[in-house]
Amino acid sequence: MSYAIEELKIIVTLAFLTYTSILDIKYREVDLKVWFIFGVTASILTFLEIMVYGFTIINLIRLAVSVVLALSIGGLAYYLDLFGGADLFALIVLAIMHPWNPIKPLFKLKIELPFILTILINSLITSLIVPLMNIIRNLMNYKVISKLSIPMKYKIAYTFLGFPTTIDKYLKMKFSYPLTIYEVSSNGGIKVKYRLTFSIEEEHYEHQEKLEKLVKKGLLKYDDIVWVTQGIPLLVFITLGYIISIIFGDFILCFLFTYVLKVPAC
Repeated sequence: MSYAIEELKIIVTLAFLTYTSILDIKYREVDLKVWFIFGVTASILTFLEIMVYGFTIINLIRLAVSVVLALSIGGLAYYLDLFGGADLFALIVLAIMHPWNPIKPLFKLKIELPFILTILINSLITSLIVPLMNIIRNLMNYKVISKLSIPMKYKIAYTFLGFPTTIDKYLKMKFSYPLTIYEVSSNGGIKVKYRLTFSIEEEHYEHQEKLEKLVKKGLLKYDDIVWVTQGIPLLVFITLGYIISIIFGDFILCFLFTYVLKVPAC
């Protein structure tokens, strides 16, 4: 009976994460009703699982620890503008759905971590695909980038965070945000501000409208360069992290402890 519940939980979780990832890619937001349905479903299935395993204090503590970790880490990331509301809800629901590993993965630490931490670590690793792609893209255009007038410290940081493009191309992009902000100076000219992050509350089209106005005023040209960064659909990486966690478990930590720190932790 317990194995059937675990398998059902995995199927339900994959279905919800796939659906919400599609919404995240298309709209960068997910209706609260979806998370409510997912949360209620997770609560019912975990309650049934606990009843089957045995209604013990240990199982309740593991559930509480899982939820508290999701709230703490996800809440901090949300406060720092690293997470959106959908990402936070995803972590909370996953913490309720899987207070412990649903099945035995290929790699597992001797000291079992709350499964939500395994998902977070693997999600973080998969999200590194984006800066890696930025680095490759920028290295391929190194000669062009080296000639751009921008402070070296920002040029180095931007190699990881984004890529340069013309204003004309940027105006056609969705969910991309400028790292170089053009504004009208006090003397009527143009000035540039540099930044390393953007707020999840920003709307990409508002930046595009401002640039469009500056071009029409003759202060900028469509072939001028703006550095942009992508608004990453984190739910996609949380979904990938979940799939990796189900199959491979703590393989990153096992590799780190076993081959780097030389500690037999797995």
